[in-house]
Amino acid sequence: MTAISVFQNDDGFWAVTAQGLVVTGLTREGAEAFAEAFLRLHDEQPPAAP
Repeated sequence: MTAISVFQNDDGFWAVTAQGLVVTGLTREGAEAFAEAFLRLHDEQPPAAP
């Protein structure tokens, strides 16, 4: 499973981080929605060939 983090910055905005990705300046609702969509998209990707 992909590791993703949702947290509130010192400026009061929310951020989402994952490997190689940082999205800032979000509302709490926006951050949660982005994280859900990101995880759903990642889960739908076919596994990489060995």
